[in-house]
Amino acid sequence: MSLFRAKEWWSASVGEADEVITAAVGNFDNEPEPALLKLATGSLSGKLRVYRPRQRGYSLEDLLLEAALELPVLQLAAGRLTADSTKLTLAVLHPRALSVYRLVGSGGGSDDGPSYHALECIFSHALERPSYNLLVGTASGSGDFACVQSMDGLLTLLEKERAQPPCQLSKFLLPGPLTYCANTDALLTFNSQLEVDCYRRAHFAPSPASTHPRLQVDWSVPVGEHVTALLVARLSRGMAASQVDIVVVAERLLLYIKENGSIRNQKRLDYSACCAAAHSVDGSSQQRLVVGGRTGAVMVYSDMELLWAARLPGPPATLGVHRFGQQPGLLLSLLYDGTTTLSYLGTTPPPPGAVGAAESKQLNYEAMDAEHRRLLGVIREASTTRPEPAGGISLRAEVPLRCDERGSGEGAEELPALTVRLMAAHSGVAPADDVSMVASCAPPLFLAADHIVLPPLIAGDPPAAVPLVFRARPDELPVDLSATVVVNYSAGGELRCASCELRLPLRLVADPVEPLKTSGFRLTIETNRPPLPLGGLFEDMVVDAASAAAEGAALSIVYGCGLDATVLASKKERGRYRVCSSRFEGLWLLTDELVRRLRAHGEGEAGASDGGFAVWYEDSLPLREYFEAIDDHLASRRALVDAKAELEQRARQLRAVEKRLLVRLKDRVPAPIASLEALLEGSHHQLLELAHRAEEHQAQLRFHAARVSAGTRLLLLLLRLKFRLGDEEARLLEAHLSPLTSFSEEASDGWEERTAAALTHLLHHGLKKRGTGAEPSASPSQGAQAPLAMPADAAKVKKSITLVCDRLNKGSRPGKGGAQAAAPGSWEPPGKEAG
Repeated sequence: MSLFRAKEWWSASVGEADEVITAAVGNFDNEPEPALLKLATGSLSGKLRVYRPRQRGYSLEDLLLEAALELPVLQLAAGRLTADSTKLTLAVLHPRALSVYRLVGSGGGSDDGPSYHALECIFSHALERPSYNLLVGTASGSGDFACVQSMDGLLTLLEKERAQPPCQLSKFLLPGPLTYCANTDALLTFNSQLEVDCYRRAHFAPSPASTHPRLQVDWSVPVGEHVTALLVARLSRGMAASQVDIVVVAERLLLYIKENGSIRNQKRLDYSACCAAAHSVDGSSQQRLVVGGRTGAVMVYSDMELLWAARLPGPPATLGVHRFGQQPGLLLSLLYDGTTTLSYLGTTPPPPGAVGAAESKQLNYEAMDAEHRRLLGVIREASTTRPEPAGGISLRAEVPLRCDERGSGEGAEELPALTVRLMAAHSGVAPADDVSMVASCAPPLFLAADHIVLPPLIAGDPPAAVPLVFRARPDELPVDLSATVVVNYSAGGELRCASCELRLPLRLVADPVEPLKTSGFRLTIETNRPPLPLGGLFEDMVVDAASAAAEGAALSIVYGCGLDATVLASKKERGRYRVCSSRFEGLWLLTDELVRRLRAHGEGEAGASDGGFAVWYEDSLPLREYFEAIDDHLASRRALVDAKAELEQRARQLRAVEKRLLVRLKDRVPAPIASLEALLEGSHHQLLELAHRAEEHQAQLRFHAARVSAGTRLLLLLLRLKFRLGDEEARLLEAHLSPLTSFSEEASDGWEERTAAALTHLLHHGLKKRGTGAEPSASPSQGAQAPLAMPADAAKVKKSITLVCDRLNKGSRPGKGGAQAAAPGSWEPPGKEAG
């Protein structure tokens, strides 16, 4: 353990706790000499920050740029990767892409450089496989190149903005560290057999016989431990000017390897290493090695000799030694708590009692052996297969047909409410402890309390009655009346759960009114039974003034958002029901409720001579109205993206004005503010207006998302009725044509592109044409699959939906076997005579 602590010179918080971060150092804006180095940091949340530390202590002017890249940042690297190879660029590795940026400065600032910086993307290369790490090397005579290692051991080389065909590593199971040796023009990595492998870059040549040819190992050196760092440096004394060391830093081993694969030197470590870096010494060709330990200690080596040891505030994830400002030899460390620190090796002693505390502790081998035997018994007991314990908590929901009386308060108390009594009974031997109940429902429905803690339940006691109060917001269209209740508890030391599905009544989101004459959108549902009285079919909806009218052949409702819907029953013997609404999305909920109640009534019948009750739909599908809702939803998404982009631009403008005004105010001889005050006020006013506009676009997107969700659910129901899809077939179709259109601020893809990709997969694997190949227009892309991005229009998803409907009409059915139904045109609705 070190007697001294590293003294902090500069620090900044660049990420949340336990978030993996990465860093790169270089003159990214290509500032002319004397240039100051910049520090770039990236995180898994997609935040990229560029700092310019110039003096001791962090200041506001040190942060040059902060950008959100929409994708997680796995690694950063500096190199000249453009075609001209003269400007330094910043390479950013994402899970499925490698992007190269240039930091551009603008604005006539002070002598410290430009006052405003922007990130310019030079090029971006889509990767075929999920990436793991990135290497930027300098080859003699050809300039810098980038190499990306995927999670499955595929190496992709990019040189002068061009990518070579990927090659597969040999002896690969899990990815490991990657480095480059310029003397031998070879890549070095660590495999799962605990060996260091060397691959010549000359072997990266395309093979006509294989898409991803396997690379041949030039030499291998067994290490026997997990390697945490792999780098190339000049550390050994007495080497020729053209020789280098391949440094292998394992968990408890420091190993120097020659360029031909033979071991030069090695040393056992008495601590667990987690990272390492090499740095040059002024006036000497020999470098020094800095190794970070998992206890927060930093060791400095010259060859194999330990020169100095110091302690950081925590274990480092990355180390480096650079010159920032006018201060050389600063130690860069990225800690796991999201802090970036520049420090120097000081002589401040640690607190009393901390030195030698770990070394003086005596090991109790008897206690360790006893704990080992106890853990083996626990593992053996957990590994044995035991039957599921009998008994447990059973849930039963009592859903009333009528809503509660509305309160006279303000806010949520004025909204219609429905109290559901959930009965929880326990039948197990051991009592149920730590009982926690969670309920969820789809908007606009919500609960007054969605998380309830219950007292312990004992077998034989009366069931515990838990009231769940559901309410509905009047400003949104309801699309789903189902709710889910999950109970988590522990019985006999085991964690268990129970769930209950319930459906809320239609009366919670709609009120009956006098029959309306609607001439907007309509559809017809047919059955093989005489029409039923709507008063008996919707008995919960005819308890008010509309009862007398509803006893006839018409029933009208109005949702809380003001949208109306009407169901009409045929007066003839043939059981036809027509559902009408002034808007297309208003058809869904009443149609679904009608079909559910017809099926429930038909299942209660007995002795039918025609094979049982059946309901179907035979008119044309309302695709045109459905596609209009999709177009409106996509237009709302694009409007929201444009509003956010403009809002970000105005925020950068406001920040630049604030920094310039702050510089003026800090001067000893303040300069005239001129028009900066008016510019600041105008920028702030524009920022507020754009923020309000973005909120309006978010509300419009929620509205159109509800429309698309209702239209999708209606189309799925009509497809099931029209083509007689079974439960499993309908479930597979709903899995690909999902009605879940909820959007997230962090998501990089939306409903249109996800649905188009899912339906394309369904067309080629679950709805193939019988005896023919796939549609040329919907053929999957060859090679790497491009990441999903917002489309310019909804033509692709609309075409995929049309193709799915056409395949269903021709007899294909979703499933593992593709086309597995009867030939097209060979079925008729049950109970209906041909012709």
